[in-house]
Amino acid sequence: GSDLTELSTKSYTQGEGSLEECDLAVANGLGSFIKQVAEQHNLPIELNAVVSHIDVSTRPDQLVHITTQDNRSYFCKYVLLTVSLGCLKARSINFTPPLPIWKLEAIDQMGFSLLNKVYLQFPSIFWDPKLRRISVATDLFKNYFCIPETRILALYIAGSVARELEKKSDKEIIEQVVESLRRIYPLMSNPIKWLVTRWGSDVFSYGSYSTFHVGNEVSILRELARDSHENCVHWAGEHTNYEGSTGYVDSAFESGQREATRIQNNLKQEENKNKSEI
Repeated sequence: GSDLTELSTKSYTQGEGSLEECDLAVANGLGSFIKQVAEQHNLPIELNAVVSHIDVSTRPDQLVHITTQDNRSYFCKYVLLTVSLGCLKARSINFTPPLPIWKLEAIDQMGFSLLNKVYLQFPSIFWDPKLRRISVATDLFKNYFCIPETRILALYIAGSVARELEKKSDKEIIEQVVESLRRIYPLMSNPIKWLVTRWGSDVFSYGSYSTFHVGNEVSILRELARDSHENCVHWAGEHTNYEGSTGYVDSAFESGQREATRIQNNLKQEENKNKSEI
C-alpha cells in the first residue's frame, strides 16, 4: 500500500503479529457479517450519524457530549473511537479539550497506506481458466488476479500510483487497464462492468491500512491505543493492535475486544466503588 522508499526495513514485518496466514472471502461482503452480528445481539446502531465533536470537558461530573454533523447530541460515560488512522490524520473529529500532544504525534508519525482495486467483468473468459494471476510487463498495471469461477479480473494499485490514479475518471482508468491487458491478449473483448475503489478520497477512510514508515517503532502502536482525556476516550482500530497484527480485519476486531474489556472493567470498578460508599 506504500512505496518501498517510505517503508521501514526495521519494522516492516512487525505488523504481521503471530497470525497464521488465512485469507477468507465473506459471502455478500463484510457488511453482511456486521449486519448479522448487530441483529443477533440487538445492538442500537445509529446510521447516518457522522460524529464531528467530542466534548469531555464536563467529566467526571457529567457525561461525555458527542455531537454529529447534523447537530444531534449523544451522551455517554465512555467513548470508544474506532475511526481509521486516515480520519485521525485529517482531523475529522474535533475534541474538547484538544487531543494531547503525545497522541497527535503518534497519529501524524504512523504510516498510512493506500491500496485501491479495479475489478473488471468480461462477457467471457479469454484467459487460461487454470491461471490464478496474469502478469504484464508494464510500468503501472503489472498483476491481474483471476477470480475463480467468474469472468472477473482484479487489479491492485498501491502507493503514489494509486493516489495519482484517483485524480482520473473511471473511464480513463479502465482505458489504461484495457490497453495494458491487450499487450498479451490483443483480441480480448472490452469489459462489460467495472468497479474502481478510491479509498484515498473516501471521507470515512482517507486511505486503506496502517504501515510502519521509516522511523516508526512498534511502540507507536501503544501510544495510538493509549486512552486519553483521563480514561474517558478509548481507542481501537487496526492501527492500535499492539498485541497482534495491524492492517487486517482481525487486527481491528481484536483491538475492539481489548478496549471493550477495558471499558467493562472500568464500569465494574465504578459500580463496586458506589456500593462501598453506600
